[in-house]
Amino acid sequence: MNSQPNEKAEKPEAIALWEYVPISDFECPIVLSADVARQKWRLFKRLFTNTDHSSEQIKSEEALQTFSRARLDELVPAIDWHAAVDALDCALEDWIHNQPNDSPVKFIVGHPFMGNGEILARWTSRHNARLIAKPQQEQIIDNDPSWLSNWPDSQSCWVLPNLDKCFLRHAEGLALIRRFLGLALNGDLGSGLIGCDSWSWAYLCRVCFIPSSDALTLRAFDGARLSILLSQLANSPHNNRPTFLNAKTGKAVLTDSQEDNNGASKDLERLAMRCRGNAEIARQFWRESLRDEPDKTSLKNSPSKPTVWVGHFTEGAIIPSANDENIALIL
Repeated sequence: MNSQPNEKAEKPEAIALWEYVPISDFECPIVLSADVARQKWRLFKRLFTNTDHSSEQIKSEEALQTFSRARLDELVPAIDWHAAVDALDCALEDWIHNQPNDSPVKFIVGHPFMGNGEILARWTSRHNARLIAKPQQEQIIDNDPSWLSNWPDSQSCWVLPNLDKCFLRHAEGLALIRRFLGLALNGDLGSGLIGCDSWSWAYLCRVCFIPSSDALTLRAFDGARLSILLSQLANSPHNNRPTFLNAKTGKAVLTDSQEDNNGASKDLERLAMRCRGNAEIARQFWRESLRDEPDKTSLKNSPSKPTVWVGHFTEGAIIPSANDENIALIL
């Protein structure tokens, strides 16, 4: 008996858009070396040719106009962090149920603007955990033990969402946080989550003992994840989602499918690399790149599928790659 092929089984598994991974497993998106080589070759040719490439552009970016902020909010609304809270729950499931003595606390390291505080606040509310307020500046400077003396009962889970606000970067400003970390890692404060931004985490790992095995962070958004996220955000309630085309080449930048694992364009792969996998920074760059044709019928009222043109992405700041301690301390 010949069995019929199972179409569902042949379909690739959907990408887990939000996923927490050990911080040691975090990897920034990269562009394949072949793509990098092609970019360098195009740059090399431009240096030695006087060809006017403006005629090759489908749409001149100078002839296009930016969208109003209200329209941008429809095309690229704010990220809802609810799914990220679900991902955090999934990552902590074994830890919550087993409460291992050798891992009383978990560090949740958030990248800039990636909603780490909001995610932890929602997780705290969902699990009825105790939210811990950061110490006052005077307590930090005086190494005041009163901040630690009123800790909640060790039987209940607690959440300190902002470890980065619990110290000052000088000798007198580190004593309290070192005392706190010693108690927390020994299990003297019970089970808890500790949130920290990635810049402060990098600094604290230099001046305090923190085992990286207890730290989780969101997986970086590569081109495929970024494509799915931006497709979800662009899903118009008016059921008239525009087509996003590269203003220079006319090629599609964003796929129609919200679950297409293989639909990431080269533009989004490069954007993911430029933003180091940070979805919120990529979202802002994406908003800034969107262009409209002037004197055109409103996208909302357009009878056909409207077009949004995607211009150049913001370059962003360049961080020195040299491992210079003076540069690190200044940053």
